[in-house]
Amino acid sequence: MGIALKINAFAGMIPKLDPRLLPDNASAQATNTYFYNGKLEGMVSPTFIRSLTNPSAVYAYRIPLGPTDMAHIENSLWLEFQDVNVNVLKPALIDDQYQRYYWASDTIQPMYNTLARIQAGQNPLLLGVPRPTNAPGLTTSGGTSIPETRAYVYTWVTQFGEEGQPSPPSIATAFEDSTWNLTFTSPPAAYINGASGLITTTNIYRTVTGVDGTTTYFFVASVPVTTLSYSDSAPDNIVTANNELLSTNWSPPPANLQGWVSMPNGMVAGWDNDANVWFCEPYRPHAWPSIYTVAVDYPIVGLGVSGQTLVICTEVQPYWGAGVNPSSFTLSKMDSVEPCLSRGSIMSAPEGVYYASPNGLILVQSGIVTNISRQYMLKDSWLNLSKVNTMRAARLGTGYYGWGTGTQGVWSSAFDPNSFDQADLSGARQGLLIDPIDQNVLVSQLSNTDPTYNTFNDFWTGEVFIIRDGAIYWLNIADTDPVRDVYTWWSKEFQSPNKRNLGAMKIYFDVTDKLPVLSPIPNTNLIQTLAPNQWGLVSLYADGQLVWTRELRVSGELMRLPSGFKADFYQLMIQARVTISNIQVAESARDLAKV
Repeated sequence: MGIALKINAFAGMIPKLDPRLLPDNASAQATNTYFYNGKLEGMVSPTFIRSLTNPSAVYAYRIPLGPTDMAHIENSLWLEFQDVNVNVLKPALIDDQYQRYYWASDTIQPMYNTLARIQAGQNPLLLGVPRPTNAPGLTTSGGTSIPETRAYVYTWVTQFGEEGQPSPPSIATAFEDSTWNLTFTSPPAAYINGASGLITTTNIYRTVTGVDGTTTYFFVASVPVTTLSYSDSAPDNIVTANNELLSTNWSPPPANLQGWVSMPNGMVAGWDNDANVWFCEPYRPHAWPSIYTVAVDYPIVGLGVSGQTLVICTEVQPYWGAGVNPSSFTLSKMDSVEPCLSRGSIMSAPEGVYYASPNGLILVQSGIVTNISRQYMLKDSWLNLSKVNTMRAARLGTGYYGWGTGTQGVWSSAFDPNSFDQADLSGARQGLLIDPIDQNVLVSQLSNTDPTYNTFNDFWTGEVFIIRDGAIYWLNIADTDPVRDVYTWWSKEFQSPNKRNLGAMKIYFDVTDKLPVLSPIPNTNLIQTLAPNQWGLVSLYADGQLVWTRELRVSGELMRLPSGFKADFYQLMIQARVTISNIQVAESARDLAKV
């Protein structure tokens, strides 16, 4: 009886194994393949969504104007950015009637805007409310009751109710029933006219000393920001019924904030370029108290979030921390030296936070650092499969979907201001898909003739978006009848018990209306690449030599393999547009019938 093979339930690559040692269904090489259903088929081709308004933009954030699902994607606004590292947030706010959006990056100072302003084409505003630098002017007049000493401060408030830190205090002693006359300074003009902010109100506070000797600031009154004076004659018992001053530490975010992520309980965590992690006041992203800041030992590359855990990816090793409030946040340094190579490679997932290190794909979960790619590949394969130091990744199903990305051109010379360097596209046409959960997928290479500039998940749906060629594309793996990429697949190297001649093959595949019209005359050349009018090519290698190539034209067709030689090792290579369910190979047609 001759040898016979049947390959089905196809699986991805395990690069660390020699092609002769792979499981029978694994791939020695797989490019643009999609193994989630066990068939051999191409990756879903991205669907065009829209051209970028700014062709230099490399990130776009979708704002739904109605239902948030992808069926209503046409009814959306898009924020476009030329900075690939921008983080756009819609954090948890209490009763956010203005629908505010916030963004920051290593080149953009923290900004925000409302939906109405975005729709009207108005510029974004600087995040945070400045602190008045001058204490209020304070004089008193009249009064005959009990003497008391008071301190007064004032704050500025935007039209959105965002309140800043109080001014330095002014202190005076008079009578409780005296008239306490105050004067204020105006905010910088840019914060009144909307160039930097929209300050509309001045809030006034004064101290009241309790019976236990504790002195507390209570709200007195609000006046329009253009009103620069106020006279206070309210008795203490009226004032103490008002709210206390809460914004003592509500400073604006640091100007050098590099980026941020949303966390539970209304928290936003960001980092600066001095290795500090900052937190906003819960549910108040305009306020960033410095008392919440925690420091790490090494420069921070980026942050990730899983549940209530914050993972801090640095240039040396990761940290993790947790807390339901910034005031109770605790930080721990992990022992593993696993530097983060790319900010865009950080991907948050329910099971933990992934990022690219020089050693492989790292998963941080519950204080444990795991190199999850090590089970599939060694360091050399990891670094060669994609441009790791420019990797940008998204969550695709349960997989890590990442591309090396291009950067836009820059001025080529200080002496030639009219010319630009070419964009850096090294690695921008290569990517990979790793799924540590689905053992069919393993590792797959990705390749595209057009460079990729960004890969990211839609905030509202989790769908994967890609930016290429001045446009936004959607990787819709839920499409039941998608267009698929042309893929290339190499089988393992099968070893026969002794030198044999394989004589027959059948390949079963699906024929759909998405396939091109076949050329009426088959191409019988030994060496060829898949043409636009072909469905697929199958090639046979014997002891490393190409011995046969055939077009795929009829599913299940009995294909005769060449005779006149014997080999110890056989390997198949397929370039195709069709979805293949199984491949059968044997020494003869009779043996093939028994597969």
